[in-house]
Amino acid sequence: MKRSRQQVTQIPSISTRRSKGIQACTSCRKNKTRCEILDTTTSPVQCHRCKVIGIHCSYEETLAPTVPESPSPPAPITSANSSNIPDSSVRPRPDPYPSAMPPDTRIWQFVNEDRSETIDWSAPMLAIQNLARLPAVNPNFANLPSSSSLRETHLENILSLGQIQYLLELFDHKYSPWLNFKLIRHSNSGLLDTICCSVASRYLDMNCSAANPDLDVRLQVLTEDLVIKIIFNPRVSESVEAIQALLILSLWDPIGGPENEGRDGRVLLASAVSMAMNLRLNQASARAEALQKSSGLNGGYMAEADVVALNELLEHARLWVSLTNAESMLCIGTGRVPLSRRSPEDKKLIEFPESFVGLTDYRNLRLGLVSMQATTAEEGVALRIKAPSDIDGWYEQMTKNLESLKRGRRLLLPLPVILDHEQAYFHILHVYDGICRLLLLYHALREAKVAVGHIPAGEIWHRHFLPHGVPVIPEWGRDMIRTGEAILVYACQADADLLSTAPDVFFHMITLAASYVVGVKFLMYRKPGVVHPRGARHSAHKCALLINGMIAKWERRGTMDQRPVAPKYSTPSSSDSDGGSYAEGYYSNNSPLTSPPELDFSIFLNQMMGMDADFWKELQNQELDVGYQ
Repeated sequence: MKRSRQQVTQIPSISTRRSKGIQACTSCRKNKTRCEILDTTTSPVQCHRCKVIGIHCSYEETLAPTVPESPSPPAPITSANSSNIPDSSVRPRPDPYPSAMPPDTRIWQFVNEDRSETIDWSAPMLAIQNLARLPAVNPNFANLPSSSSLRETHLENILSLGQIQYLLELFDHKYSPWLNFKLIRHSNSGLLDTICCSVASRYLDMNCSAANPDLDVRLQVLTEDLVIKIIFNPRVSESVEAIQALLILSLWDPIGGPENEGRDGRVLLASAVSMAMNLRLNQASARAEALQKSSGLNGGYMAEADVVALNELLEHARLWVSLTNAESMLCIGTGRVPLSRRSPEDKKLIEFPESFVGLTDYRNLRLGLVSMQATTAEEGVALRIKAPSDIDGWYEQMTKNLESLKRGRRLLLPLPVILDHEQAYFHILHVYDGICRLLLLYHALREAKVAVGHIPAGEIWHRHFLPHGVPVIPEWGRDMIRTGEAILVYACQADADLLSTAPDVFFHMITLAASYVVGVKFLMYRKPGVVHPRGARHSAHKCALLINGMIAKWERRGTMDQRPVAPKYSTPSSSDSDGGSYAEGYYSNNSPLTSPPELDFSIFLNQMMGMDADFWKELQNQELDVGYQ
C-alpha cells in the first residue's frame, strides 16, 4: 500500500476542483448548492452545475481558462509510469454537450443577449416575477411626492364614508369569490376594511382620482404601514383579521404608487400561515368534524350555540385551506416549499361531491379542485434523481403524478358548462390546472437533463435518457407545447372583466406559458437548415412560402405608402437560375417575423435549460398530437 501511494504522488494531480480560496459562483450561492470546477481548460470556465443544466455561470467573467506552459503532452502521459495507466484514463475528456451549445439555441435566449445579469430559470415562476419588476415594464414614479407627506393613520382621512362603503361592496362582489370563504370582520378594527379598499381602489372613477390625485398613493402608504406593524409585532397583531389582511395582500398588490421591491407575497403568506397555526386554524376542520359527530350521537340535535360554533369553525377551516392553496400558488415554480399542510380532515371537508343535487355553494368545490392539483404538482416537483439506478422508479412516480393531474382536469372540465352560476370562475381555474402540468413537465425535463450529465460532443442528450427503454423526452416536450397553448386559449376565452380581478399570480402563469411558446418558436426559427423533407419543389413548401409572404406583407402594412406594384413573373428556367420567388419578395428567412415595434424584447428572457434546437427539430419531424389531453 505504501509503494502504491508513492507511485501516485509521482504523477502530477490533474484535479481541477474549485480551490477553497475561490468563492462559489453566483448561481450556486443563490441556490445554496455545491460548486465545483471540474475543467478549467475549456472556454468559458464554468462550474459543473451551471455547465450541466446549461445556465450562465459567473466564472465566465471572473476566471480565465488555464493554458499549458508548453505544447508538450502532460507528464502522466509521457512519464515512465504512463505504461501502467490504462489507455482510457489518458484519452481526451469529451466536452459536455451544453458547453458546446451556441447561446442562440437555448430556449430563453431569444431576447436577452444584452442583459448584464442572468435570470435563473431553474425557478421559472420566480424568474417571470422578477422580469415583471424591470424598469421598462413599470411606470416612472419619480415625480410623486414623498411618502412622508402622504402618511395617514386612518382610512377615514383618505376616503369618504360613501367611498369606503362602495369599495367594500365592490371587493365583496369582485374579489371575495376568489378567496372561497366569507370574510370574518370585527367591528373594533378597520384593518381589513383598509386592505380591501386599497385593493379595490383601482375601480374608483376618474372624477374621484382627479379630485384627489394622491389617493391611491396615500392608500398604499397606509397599507404598508399597517403591514409593517403586523410583521414586526406578530404577537400583538395576531388575529383572524390580520391573517385575512396578509392573505389578500399576498394575492393582490395595491395599484397606484411605486412598487415596493421588498414586498414578497410568499413572505406575507408565510407570516399569515404562522399566525394561523398559532391560533389553531389548522385544527378547525377536525374540531368541526368532532362537533358534528357529537351532534349525531344526540340524535342529530344541535343547540343554537353549537350551530354558531360549527359555522365559525367551518369558516375558519375554509380560511385555512384558502391559505394553503394560496401558498401553493405562490410557491410552485419559485423553489420555495410551502410551510402549510392540508390535514385529512381538511381534504374531507373539500372533497369532490358525489352529487350536485341541491348544491348551491361552490366555495368548497373550488377549494378542493385547487388543493387536488396543487398537492399533485408539489409531490411531482419534489421528485429527484439521486443516482442512475433511480431513473426507472423516478419515471414511474412522475408518470403517476402526470396522470393524477389528468384526473383532476377531467373533474374540472365540464364544470364551466353544467353549473348554474359562477361558471366563469371554474373556467379560469383551467389556467392554474395547466400551469401545474407545465411546471411539472418543466421540472421533469430539467431533472432528466441533469441526470444525463456528460455526453460526447455533438450527440443529443435526450437520446441518452430512456427509462424502461422508453424515449419519453420527446413526448413530454410535445405535452409542454400543448399545455402552454391550452393555457393561452383558456386565458383568451375568459371573461375580461372577471379575469382582471384574478389574483396577480394568474397573470404570471399566463406570462410563463406565453414566453415558453414564444421561446420554442424563436428556437425553431433560428435553427438553420430546417426545410421540408421533400425539398423546395414540394407543393407544401411552396405554399408555406406563399402564406409567409402574405403574412409578412400584412405586418408591414403600416410602412406601405402606396399600392404595391404587381410582381414580375419569370419563366421557370429564369426563376430557377435566379433562386427567387414571389414569396421571397415579401418574406426573408433572415428577418424577424412577428415582433411588434413597440415591444423591446431585449429586456426579457435569457436562458432556460439546455434544450438544443435539434431537440425541437426532432419533435417537428415527428407526428404531433393535437388537443389538450
